[in-house]
Amino acid sequence: MTDDPIFGRGGLNPYVDADELVARIGLTESEIDWRKDFLNFDEEDERRLSELEPLLRAEQEAIADDFYEKLLRYEGTREIFERSPKDVEALKQTQRAYLRSLATGEYDRAYFANRARIGKLHELLDMPLKYYVGQYGVYYDLLLDRLNARVQDRVVEAIEEWAAEREAAEEEGGLGRLADVFGFGDDGGDVDDGLEASFERTVRSAIDDGMMDVLALLRIINLDLQVATETYVDSYATRLEEAIDRRDRLTAAVEADVRAPIDELHEASEAVAARAEAISAHASNQATAIERSASEVGAVSATVEEVASVADDVRGESERAERLTADGADAAEDALEELDAIERAAADVEAAVASLDERADAISTVVERLDEVATRTSILAKNAEIEAARSATESETDRTLMVIADEIDAFAERTRADLGSIEETAREVGDEVEATVETAEEMVERVDAGSDRVRETVASLETVHEAVRSTAAGMEDVAAATDQQARSVQSIAESLDELGGDADRVAGAAESVAAASQEQTASLGDVSDAVERLTTDVDGESTPVYERVN
Repeated sequence: MTDDPIFGRGGLNPYVDADELVARIGLTESEIDWRKDFLNFDEEDERRLSELEPLLRAEQEAIADDFYEKLLRYEGTREIFERSPKDVEALKQTQRAYLRSLATGEYDRAYFANRARIGKLHELLDMPLKYYVGQYGVYYDLLLDRLNARVQDRVVEAIEEWAAEREAAEEEGGLGRLADVFGFGDDGGDVDDGLEASFERTVRSAIDDGMMDVLALLRIINLDLQVATETYVDSYATRLEEAIDRRDRLTAAVEADVRAPIDELHEASEAVAARAEAISAHASNQATAIERSASEVGAVSATVEEVASVADDVRGESERAERLTADGADAAEDALEELDAIERAAADVEAAVASLDERADAISTVVERLDEVATRTSILAKNAEIEAARSATESETDRTLMVIADEIDAFAERTRADLGSIEETAREVGDEVEATVETAEEMVERVDAGSDRVRETVASLETVHEAVRSTAAGMEDVAAATDQQARSVQSIAESLDELGGDADRVAGAAESVAAASQEQTASLGDVSDAVERLTTDVDGESTPVYERVN
């Protein structure tokens, strides 16, 4: 141990509990003794290390400077030093204290607890293990260089002591005898086998003693390295156990969270597979239907073209009908004008018939008067005849009167006969006039009705004319629309052909989807099994991952 207050007392020490760390890595007294025995580190090694203390103290400055000069050449180690709470000079001071502690420790549990704490501090600085172990190689190079010089000095000293002893024992002098031992004497001289063996023993003993010093130093550094390395292993094991615990918890959580979705996804995949098969069938049917529709649309296209041709003909007929209805409307208007003239003539006839009727009545009145006159004349003639008969003599006057009476009577008879004829004729004329009046009235009524119908016909013809005109305009639109429809149907036919190809491709893709969905369903089963294997061992019981690894 060392009483240097700076050694290992950096700013990271509050984060390290050395006793807990030593207990965690199992560094008990018996464990320490076992490790020492395994390396043959004993009290003799402790004595030798103690004898090395003056050398280490004398070389501590140079070793620390050379050590950090070497480490600071590399970017990785420089980054670690930059993270340290200590600067390089403080680190050198700590290094010097560590170097002295190698030769001044009691090498008990407290010593190795301090070594464990130092290793943990390096791990807290995130110094990679290769750097930490590698720096011991740098240490070996620096220490063994000094120990090599010490061993050489010890060999020379041993040889000089041996030579001084031989010079005291023999009168020949050490240098001459030494030359003989190394074979540099006279050619004819004999070499004493006993002297040669003694020299070899002396040299070997000095070298062996120096190497035992080196071995003691390597043993204690190895023990230090073991403990420091175990702090890294402990940290890695702790992190690994924490990671395993997290992984176990995560695995359990994932298994719990994923189980239901995987089952649902499995069911969904099966449903998707079934639907994909149905889609494939529907797509195939659709392709067939589209091909059939394309054929039918081709026929419709031809029909539409024929309709377009007929529409052109109908448009021509509509235009001709428009012209004819226009002519009919004009003729109806002319007929309406003629009907107006007929109505006026009928009115005139009606007036004339009325006047004729009045005149016929007047004739009847005259006939009646004439009949009365004829009656009176006849009476007069009878009276004259009677008077002539009474007369006794027949005079010329009487004969004249008789003649006159006869003539008057004849006239009266003829007049009466004529009046009868006139009356009959007048009656017939009256009947004819009455029939004419009735006919004229009926004609007037018919003319009125005909006029109304003609007017209605004119109105209807005008309506028809407008309708035909609209129909003609509509037929033009129909013809244009039919042409457009023909083009559209042709485009639809082409689109249906393309859709037929697309439907075939869709059917193929749907088959691929169905196959992929089936593969997905199988894969989901594998995933489900794999997730189950994450938390279940071969016996079907839940086992932590690190136990399975072990």
